[in-house]
Amino acid sequence: MTELELQGEYVMDFFCRRNDGLGFREVKNNAVTSDLFIPADLKEFLKENSRVSWNNLLKRSDYNGDEQKLIRDIMDDIRRKIETSANVAIFLNSTTKNKPYSFGGETLKLLYVSGTELRGDEDFEKNIFSAVEEMTYSFHHEGKRIFTFRPDLSFFINGIFLGYAELKSNFTNQTAKNNGRNKVITDYLEAVWEYTKIANGNDVQQSLRRTMLRPFEKSIHLVTTDINNTFILRNPGQFFDDAKKGFQENMISISSFRPVVEKVFKPLPTVLDENADPRIRFEEAMRSLYSKKMVEKEILYYNFMAYTYKTITITENGRKVQKKEYKDKTGKLMCPRPKQKFGCDRIIDRVQEFLDHESEPNYYIEKLRAELVAMNAPQDLIERVVAERDSYCNNKYVYSLLLQYAAGFGKSNIIGWTALQLKDMRYNGEWVYDKILLVVDRLQLRDQLDSMMLNMNIDKAMFVEATDQDTFVKALSDKRRIIVVNIQKFWELKNAIAKAGKDFKNLRVAFLIDEVHRSNTDDVHQEMFSAFDELQDIFDENGGFLTRGSVKKNLIVGFTATPSPRVLARFGEFYRGANFNQLWKPFDAYTMKEAIADGYILDPTKHIIPVNVKMYFDMPPELTQAVTQAIQEGRDEKITIAKRKVYENHDRILAISNFIVNRLLSQVYGKIRGMGKAMLAVSSIPIAIEYCKAIRSLMAEKTATGAFTKYADAPVAIVYSDNQKYEKCASMNDGVEEDRVIDNFKTAKNGIIIVVDKLQTGFDEPKLHTLFLDKEIRSINAIQTISRVNRTAKYKEECHIVDFSFENVNEKNIRDAFAEFCGISITDFDPIREKAVIEEIYRGLLAQPIYIKWFERYKASLSDKEANMALCLEMDADIRSWIKNMVDAHAQYIQEIESRGEQIDPAHADDAAKALRKAIGRYNSRLLLLQGVIEIAPSFLDAAFIDFWKRYSYIYRSMFEKYSPLGSISTSFDGSLGLLVGEEIEVEEPEEPNGGGTEEPAPVSGKKGGRPGLASIFDQLARLNATEQEREQEMQFWLNQTEHLFSFFREDGKFMAMLRSPNFSRDDIEKEYNKLIRRYFRQTNDTKVRKLIDENKEMFLEEFKTEVLKPENTSAKLYEIPIDDNSLKAAES
Repeated sequence: MTELELQGEYVMDFFCRRNDGLGFREVKNNAVTSDLFIPADLKEFLKENSRVSWNNLLKRSDYNGDEQKLIRDIMDDIRRKIETSANVAIFLNSTTKNKPYSFGGETLKLLYVSGTELRGDEDFEKNIFSAVEEMTYSFHHEGKRIFTFRPDLSFFINGIFLGYAELKSNFTNQTAKNNGRNKVITDYLEAVWEYTKIANGNDVQQSLRRTMLRPFEKSIHLVTTDINNTFILRNPGQFFDDAKKGFQENMISISSFRPVVEKVFKPLPTVLDENADPRIRFEEAMRSLYSKKMVEKEILYYNFMAYTYKTITITENGRKVQKKEYKDKTGKLMCPRPKQKFGCDRIIDRVQEFLDHESEPNYYIEKLRAELVAMNAPQDLIERVVAERDSYCNNKYVYSLLLQYAAGFGKSNIIGWTALQLKDMRYNGEWVYDKILLVVDRLQLRDQLDSMMLNMNIDKAMFVEATDQDTFVKALSDKRRIIVVNIQKFWELKNAIAKAGKDFKNLRVAFLIDEVHRSNTDDVHQEMFSAFDELQDIFDENGGFLTRGSVKKNLIVGFTATPSPRVLARFGEFYRGANFNQLWKPFDAYTMKEAIADGYILDPTKHIIPVNVKMYFDMPPELTQAVTQAIQEGRDEKITIAKRKVYENHDRILAISNFIVNRLLSQVYGKIRGMGKAMLAVSSIPIAIEYCKAIRSLMAEKTATGAFTKYADAPVAIVYSDNQKYEKCASMNDGVEEDRVIDNFKTAKNGIIIVVDKLQTGFDEPKLHTLFLDKEIRSINAIQTISRVNRTAKYKEECHIVDFSFENVNEKNIRDAFAEFCGISITDFDPIREKAVIEEIYRGLLAQPIYIKWFERYKASLSDKEANMALCLEMDADIRSWIKNMVDAHAQYIQEIESRGEQIDPAHADDAAKALRKAIGRYNSRLLLLQGVIEIAPSFLDAAFIDFWKRYSYIYRSMFEKYSPLGSISTSFDGSLGLLVGEEIEVEEPEEPNGGGTEEPAPVSGKKGGRPGLASIFDQLARLNATEQEREQEMQFWLNQTEHLFSFFREDGKFMAMLRSPNFSRDDIEKEYNKLIRRYFRQTNDTKVRKLIDENKEMFLEEFKTEVLKPENTSAKLYEIPIDDNSLKAAES
């Protein structure tokens, strides 16, 4: 089958002729004008739907009833407006808003939207969707034909051109991936090439460009398909400037530039996989692009202009209010990546499925039963699996969808697009959702969503941010439909609503939760119920928590890059593998692995740089023995205390601060064409404050004079949650509030921001190049934290993670976490097994003597404050006495066992009081784990029962859980603060050793031939070897490599002359140095050596210059990296 036969006999049949097709009108190509209109369609639509305005225009003297002249003038006007818009969707969207299209003072309807309150889809069906085969587009200039091309299929709405598609046939050995993309890209680049020849620098207003390149740059999208696979390109104009410059300077050709465009000319995802019937996959793809409702979504939702805003304070009605205004009016076209739109569309389709079967309460249970029958499962297994599934809360009382999307992929846009579609969604003529709640826990996302609503021209009356409980209650009571909720501000929300005399049980709500893994873990809230459950509970008809159910089903859509097993079981998809095993998976996923491969984010694991701040502990033998015993016994709390003292050490902070400032000035700030920034993440507020003061002091000193003065104004910002124990965050930022601090950091050319927990999730600053870590991160937290630097930006080629953690544990932690979360997360988490554990612990708690003695009396006193207070005092004394007795009895038991020389029974390693406290902890943690996942008996959740055991835990902790003697351990340092290059470790093999050594050799700064900065690097590498001889050989290897590199430098007369001459600038020396490094790499095959030099090249330059210019150097403190402000370091290759 030829391409034309495929096009005419199958594709056009699907678009225009089949009853189950797309319903387009088939139009001959000679009906299309040279400026891409179908006049007959446009005239028909205007005459039918703007009859009065059309007739008024015809009566004017300019036309005197001449319809052809009128339609020609209208088309010219529409064309000019499209050309001055970012694309045709932006223009058509504007005609549906408050300012409809007007011509000659008359309002003309150009497009009807669906789902209106009064007429539903009745008017929408009047739109004319047309498809044209083999339309010819020719551009003429000054009487000459400049450019011509003929797309296979072109699409129009009401006579206005929307875009085109190129078809390729596998039967003729052509594919969309190769031949189709090549055709689309070549046509565009040929048009740009011809444009550069005729514009010749005279098209300052770019009116010629807008007219000539309109079929490419003003289309909604350009598509190519071969039935098997479909590819989509949006906004090709993003390549115009680079292509034009390349052609003008004769630096590129069409074939050499084509791969640049191919990087964003992506495959269109489909629900059906590659094993499905190609025709069914093709039709799914075409419906997702060209069905009438999808074209409408492109116009109404998926294309908008993004502007940058600034927040100003104005006075309205005597009150100061904050308002956003444009920083500038140069907007940027925003449209979805294929996977972003695919995810949004899937959400809406699944919600539609929910609604279609809402009257069938057992719909999904029966669907599971049918799937098991189709798998030939035994009947008894089917009944057991169905019964288990029916016990889970997932999709039982609320509809839930979990989407696993890579950090940095653009979740905020997906949330915004989804929220707008859910807001407008109707079912049987009624709004589906009364309110759309965007549940966030980070300041920046709230600001992003607010800006997105402004960019989408959403009426401000429909959108509000609830800044406190009062504004939230008010927003729930009025007509505003989209509410942004900061989840951490809404404890005790039900009480606030009760006080206001409100009841919202009748509202149907959609929750869109950003970073759902944070909203549903005990990291956020240690009480029995999470803040999200508290928030959701106010819409529960039965007034109970989520597990008690609701007849009216709300919707939860959760977004995260790192779903935990509990989140997967609570919000994900339940399914059975081939062996009938129970599994949970996300509803949709776009993983870090995919996003990195597609070029949307950088790989943050490529450049993990451990900085070994080697510490020796001067501990008495008995403390050493205590630490060893604590590790053997699993005494994590004592190890944690010791580590905290390490991280808090003042000298250590000064040493690391010195290193950070050195790296910022010599390397980070020079990255991304001089726009590089950094983040420092630490473990506590006081440590953050001390770092901030140290870095500011060092930065002020080193930027006061010399080559680094240009960085004097780079901010050293700090962000943390205010705590009454420490000075307010604003006071550390010269009184500037947090949102302004973040905004100032983002708009600054360079800078570093110091954080504790804030901004480690969701902070989006593409110019962040380096993440410094002086804390230990692992699992979900590791992925979220390192993802702060994975954003792409122009000229950003890589990102660095510099690890100062104790024993450099983060390299392995990060690689382990990346291996766990880089693909689709699937878990076999078994809530039923966990529930059985809860039941067992519950029975044990009921049998405890203090429970039997006190609980009923305690519960009865809760309604009487005075009685409760008296009882609690009496109960407190008795419990303390019981705990002491248990501890004493256990100590006597241990003494007796040891006196007989016997081993202690592991089952009796803890005294009864401590064992009880641990059982309470296990009970609470498992309840939290299962909350919202599976049905739990109300007795397990009894508030009095939980509160009683909470009081016991408080009493126990007050008696025993104080700082141990290990908390006073002091530390001393060997002064070796250097860079350790880890071995290359593949993500697929996270169990490989990370190169950490345990032996403690003597400092090497006094070794013959050793260099103070590089010697520490080589020392750390040598320590990885087992024997002294191997260590000596390793050290000599690196010294020889350095001497070889330096000899290479010395042989370059030009470079040596530049170093010794005062007439060359820093930039001149850096440029020549980077040329030398690249030449050296070409003759060096050892990847390990290349990696060491590449990641520390500024230090090698510094060492070499010191040797050349100042052989008598240095008197620096041992724990400092020698820095000479007169020495210029390489920053950018």
